[in-house]
Amino acid sequence: MKRLLAVALLWSLAGPCRALECKPLVPATTPAAFAVGKYAQGLLFRISKAGVPPSHIFGTIHLGDRRVLDLPRVVSASFEQSGRFVMEAVPDEAGVAEFSKRMFYGDATSFKAQVGAELAGAAEPLLARYGITAEIAHRIKPWAAYVTLSVPPPSSLLPLDLALMQRAEAQGMPISGLESLAEQAEVLGGLRLEDQIALLKDAVCHYELLQQDLEPLTALYLKRDLGGLLALAGKYETRSEHYYERFLDNLLWKRNRRMAARVQPWLKEGNTFVALGALHLVGDKGVPALLERAGYRVTRLY
Repeated sequence: MKRLLAVALLWSLAGPCRALECKPLVPATTPAAFAVGKYAQGLLFRISKAGVPPSHIFGTIHLGDRRVLDLPRVVSASFEQSGRFVMEAVPDEAGVAEFSKRMFYGDATSFKAQVGAELAGAAEPLLARYGITAEIAHRIKPWAAYVTLSVPPPSSLLPLDLALMQRAEAQGMPISGLESLAEQAEVLGGLRLEDQIALLKDAVCHYELLQQDLEPLTALYLKRDLGGLLALAGKYETRSEHYYERFLDNLLWKRNRRMAARVQPWLKEGNTFVALGALHLVGDKGVPALLERAGYRVTRLY
């Protein structure tokens, strides 16, 4: 899911694709305004309540980058002192199989019929970079094609959230998820088809520069600039104001409320390290703000 949110920040920064009639995107005449409040900065927050050992929430980014994987000392210490690791969704064998199943049509519906021959023809060579052959791509759903193209092709380095999970496993920490992979697939598949196609077209049209422009996103992350990450999403005009509102509501705000509710049993036990995509931390609708309103004390540590 973090990779989907990351690409949402980046698709508007790239140039046109030759295979499609890709309209250039223009800077927003009125920059988007978000209520970030005091949760505009920071990646590590201590969550505490009287009588319970404190827990921590850490914002991650779904990239395999040495600068990201080398954790600051305060983050590493908080992790080492924790007794449980909680992430957005645990990629266990059954969950991955179910997610993969939901990525593809199981009937006669075809990718080309859903998105059009022109977009499918432009997307398929890019999907091949991820090991998705033309035969497999014939059955892929638009949202799944978009998610695939939203991250760099596989590399030897694990993304940060998975590297933390691997580290937790090595330390014998119990590992839990706030969502199932099936639920994440439902969120993505629940986007309106026209929105899925619009996202895919943007990702295909601007693919090459999108890959290059992961650097500005990474720089903001390393600066712990949550407000900057979210503001980057509204830097350019979108096709429809309502489309963008629906995107944020489905992918961020609704899931934030769900995750803030589901994490509380572990917070009541204490000594839990929670890793969420950094955009789930930002603003008055982010998980830390929701927990604060639920009676927890939230303190930024890094």
